Amino acid sequence: MWAARFHGVDRGVSLDEVPVPSPGAGEALLRVHVVALCGSDLHILNGHTPVSHQPITLGHEICAEVVELPEQGNRRDASDTGVRVGDRVFVNPIVGCGACEHCELAEPNLCPGKRILGIHRDGGLAEFCVAPVTHLTPIPPGIAAAEIAMIESAGTANHALRSLGLDGHDHPTIALIGAGGLGSQVLALAVARGMRVFALDTQDQALARARRAGARGTLNSAQHPDPLAALRDLAGGPVDGVVDCVGFPSTVELGLSALKPGRTLSIVGIGSEALQTTAPAHFIRRSLRIAAIYAYTPLDIGEVSQAVAARSVALSDPGNPCVPLDQIHAALALFADKRRAPARVLITMPGAR
Repeated sequence: MWAARFHGVDRGVSLDEVPVPSPGAGEALLRVHVVALCGSDLHILNGHTPVSHQPITLGHEICAEVVELPEQGNRRDASDTGVRVGDRVFVNPIVGCGACEHCELAEPNLCPGKRILGIHRDGGLAEFCVAPVTHLTPIPPGIAAAEIAMIESAGTANHALRSLGLDGHDHPTIALIGAGGLGSQVLALAVARGMRVFALDTQDQALARARRAGARGTLNSAQHPDPLAALRDLAGGPVDGVVDCVGFPSTVELGLSALKPGRTLSIVGIGSEALQTTAPAHFIRRSLRIAAIYAYTPLDIGEVSQAVAARSVALSDPGNPCVPLDQIHAALALFADKRRAPARVLITMPGAR
């Protein structure tokens, strides 16, 4: 089979012919249909996110079809999980150790021994991959493969929105800082929850996409000398919550300054500089909170999967380009091109449906 393999920062990615993987105990063999490229993939290429070994098959936002399941008695099925051969599934790439405190608390994203597909073990940018059966979620027929693949990143978006603590609020106002790939998922889920979203970005293409997806207003923060004042004018005052998908010191300060008292800033973006709060008279006396968001929990994946299956949310922008696996280098270059700013680039496998 063919696989997109990362050989190191100096050598980059190559399309290699490798054997079809053999499933281990409790694992399924999957025929990959679509994989969405993610900012984490670019971080791997530039050395910002380390991988466990090289070469390694990249790809962790995966839609696949179950080809083979583990033996259970005299049958090849997984009746206790509801997964069957032939199912189209979402693949949860975060595999916790299953024994630590965080795994017992359903927080595998915080497990110190976690193994993530595409980072610590071979991922989905290949014709076939393997994953634990317990990490597969069957999705009903008729749902586009692109929607299934993006459940992974939407899980992080869902986590960020949950952490705002706004359940029970009537149509709360949210500021979204950074309307790129992950920001698009935050926007889609927030709009589906009835939130009023105001999106900030420095790219007009991203802001146009945000307006199409239901943002109440947009702001190019690079074109305003005082983005905070411009945001307040746009939103009609302070906001109920902020999701920062950038993670720069300036965006954190902006997010905290935009909040109503007692509200929360969820930081998803991982910048390269140290962050700090606003002055104590503002941050402490206004009882503001910061939630650092890393990935997602099974609860988030469950909520997003249900929303996708019910067609109550659309995760994939119609403008997301689809590129075949044999053009992986062009796809990576396109995704890294901030001028064209695609929310996601989707990699399709030979014979995918």
